[in-house]
Amino acid sequence: MAESVPMPELRSSRGPASLVAAGLLLSAQALLDPAHPAGRWLGPLLCGGALLWAWRRSGGLGRLVVPALLATAFALGAYTKPEFAADSHNYYVYLRSAYFDHDLDFADEWAAWGFKERRLTATGHRPNLHSIGPAVLWSPFYVLADAYVAVESALPHGRYVRDGYSLPYRRAPALGTITIALLGTLALIQFLARRQPWGVALLAVGGAVLCSPTLYYVFVMPAMAHGLAFGLAAGVLWAADRAAERPSAGSWSLVGVLLGLLALTRWQALVFALYVAALALRELRRSRVRLPWLALAALLAALAFVPQLVAWRVLYGSFFTVPQGGGFLDWASPHFLDSLVSGDHGFFSWTPLMAIGSLGLLLALRTEPLLGGCGLLILLASAWVNGSVSTWAGGDAFGARRFDICVPFAAAGLALVIERSAALVRRAPLWAPAAALLLLALWNLSFIASFREQRYPYAAPADRLAGEQGRNLRRFSQELLGRLAGARGRALAYKYFSGEYFYENYNWGGTIPLVSVPESDLSGGWSPPRRKPGTPGFRWALQPSSCVRIPLQEPVDLRVVITVRTPEEAQPQQMTVRWNEQAVGTLPVGTAWSDLRLLLPARAGVPGENYLCLQFAKALPGDDEAARLAAQVAVIQLP
Repeated sequence: MAESVPMPELRSSRGPASLVAAGLLLSAQALLDPAHPAGRWLGPLLCGGALLWAWRRSGGLGRLVVPALLATAFALGAYTKPEFAADSHNYYVYLRSAYFDHDLDFADEWAAWGFKERRLTATGHRPNLHSIGPAVLWSPFYVLADAYVAVESALPHGRYVRDGYSLPYRRAPALGTITIALLGTLALIQFLARRQPWGVALLAVGGAVLCSPTLYYVFVMPAMAHGLAFGLAAGVLWAADRAAERPSAGSWSLVGVLLGLLALTRWQALVFALYVAALALRELRRSRVRLPWLALAALLAALAFVPQLVAWRVLYGSFFTVPQGGGFLDWASPHFLDSLVSGDHGFFSWTPLMAIGSLGLLLALRTEPLLGGCGLLILLASAWVNGSVSTWAGGDAFGARRFDICVPFAAAGLALVIERSAALVRRAPLWAPAAALLLLALWNLSFIASFREQRYPYAAPADRLAGEQGRNLRRFSQELLGRLAGARGRALAYKYFSGEYFYENYNWGGTIPLVSVPESDLSGGWSPPRRKPGTPGFRWALQPSSCVRIPLQEPVDLRVVITVRTPEEAQPQQMTVRWNEQAVGTLPVGTAWSDLRLLLPARAGVPGENYLCLQFAKALPGDDEAARLAAQVAVIQLP
């Protein structure tokens, strides 16, 4: 009998594959369950080690790259702490009701979330104005979340209830959205790499994702439809390109399925069919496609949309309807231009790189007229549809979220712009566009951070946004140099980006009147300025802490006088004063206006920005926002 020979290649591949699988599971767990945060760093670390192992053993990474990227994306999603807000409940409720209650009666979900009772439809159901497609796409990940909760709740110290409302259930859509968006991103890179060099394709797609609303709706608000729509739209481009290259019933069927799922996810995305129809006509003229293949693709697209028809039938009694009602659409599109250029969520205004990418499609009209022409046509059609709805600005959205299907075309246009600009440079031609895209990506990331702090719930005026971005850059630089070089590093960053100092070139008298102090000098909780007859102007200090910024060239002893009072309802009141997080005194506050004095020691100060913070023991009674009102502060006077 011949001696068996081991298979070293197979055995050597099992180790890296196992590491990647472990890293993927740990990252997914960290995203589903914040109680296990180790996966945020351990998952990508294991995947990185596995890729290095596979490369050193065989020189190739093979099928490990995609799951490793997915693990990294899950870890990033866990770091960003995705929100379940805005329209997330409306998309998610299909999933929870169908899975746990086996129906589409949303009464118990609305009650559990504390929503007001909604008027019943003609079929006796609670209405839902949003699409069912996201719930369909998230369903496999929801089953995984349910299995996780089932195991976790059976443990002695289980945290979650198997009810569909616990946090892992609400985080399950993030797994689905990140997965589909990542696969769409990789497909889009491959689509563009067939036309431009790989470096150009990577920069164009990376720029389009990082500098558009897509990033926000994949990682911050993943339980909405827009991250999915981007991924599916990119998938349709890739699949259609593949069908044109290798025509068959199977390749065109994939196009139909993806197009149907895209329309199921967002009804407005049906305009994407313009590209598929134009491609099909071109291939018919070239005799490279058969009518039965196209008929099969159309049938599969229609079948993919059937869940929405069934949902409408159950909820409204009709297979076709406009759930928002007759006044929702005005096909004259009075806000066509606004949807593109308005500071109130305009596609080009909030994310200007999308304008460059869209203009780049003009370059494609000569080399690839179908891609360039259909891309521009779909952009204009999307603007027309978006400008037709009564809620054209999208409420408190980040940017023009409804242009999600236009981002892949913007990437295609951006690739042409990058390629043309790189041709003008002989050495390292991609460095300049890469640097420009990096700056725009940092701008968008900073914008998202400000948006999450609710600084721009609706319009984003360019002058105010630019000032806010400058302050964010200063704060980021101070934080970075502070970590590297301590207080002196922070002081250097402040000197470079601001250079304002009390007594030298800013606030010569050291007087801080709260009624007129610039908002940039405030942090923590403060009310808007208040003025009452017979009293000084003031602001309410809000719990837990109200701070003012005091920049100093060098720290010195400062004797401060705080003019303050607290109403009778919050008595007895104590005010603790902190100087850069160090408590320097606690004083009683009376009902009459009085001047409270204390010393801010130089030893607690730092060169550059300092913060004087007031903390009060009590606030006004009540269970609403007024319960945060602690004291009225009129003036903070420094020597």
